[in-house]
Amino acid sequence: MKLVNISQAKTHLSSLIEAVEQGEEVMILRGSRPAVTLLKVTEADLHFNPEISMKGLEEFDSEIERDRREGALLFLGKTGSEAVDALKRD
Repeated sequence: MKLVNISQAKTHLSSLIEAVEQGEEVMILRGSRPAVTLLKVTEADLHFNPEISMKGLEEFDSEIERDRREGALLFLGKTGSEAVDALKRD
């Protein structure tokens, strides 16, 4: 396993990603303590299988639409970035 500190990881991120894609394990340390491990994304990782029923998703969508109609979501603004900023303030 290759061990690198955060500074090295920032400088050599592209080569570290390439190493992980080739099967090497890479751990990034914060000081002398392990912080994260880089993992290769597999095809299986790309398949999202929600455990929420279709009925649950439909009910959630209905709630969001109702809140939009009633103006309950106006505090979020009109763009995604405005929504993120609003949620950060809370």
